[in-house]
Amino acid sequence: MSQIVYVVLASGSLTREGFVSVFELIDGVSPLARVAQALGEREAFVVVPPERIDIACRQAPLALTIVNDQPDRGLSYSLKVALAALPADRNFAILYGDVPLRTDRLERLENAFTDETDVVYPIDGVNPGYPVLFSARARAIVATLADGDTIDQARDHADLRHVAVPSQQA
Repeated sequence: MSQIVYVVLASGSLTREGFVSVFELIDGVSPLARVAQALGEREAFVVVPPERIDIACRQAPLALTIVNDQPDRGLSYSLKVALAALPADRNFAILYGDVPLRTDRLERLENAFTDETDVVYPIDGVNPGYPVLFSARARAIVATLADGDTIDQARDHADLRHVAVPSQQA
């Protein structure tokens, strides 16, 4: 199983309903910095709008910062911008810069990701969660997402081999 590249999406609307900005400091640390800390030394790309390059580099210094110069095109476009920088044979995971990430949960998801799986994600009862890990094979399906689509459409695609890890285990 090849190593996973983590794509942290931080270029859409800089605030989402109920969430603070991905770059806003909370008790001295931004949500993006917390995600970067949880990722540790894992290979990561952070997708940001042009005006946030400097702050993203400071808050996620080990990640490669990728600029989405059309953030109004939505999440799926931001993801495509990141995937364009990623070798086609690499597995990848999608994270949101403003959604908390627990290292122990991430490790359990990574352990469930094998050569026989295309998609691994946490699930709480019937509600799928994040992050979502995708095989390189799933990339072609992710690439078909239209602007404004969510990754749920790719995650749930019938042609992919899924593993849902119960949140108690993830």
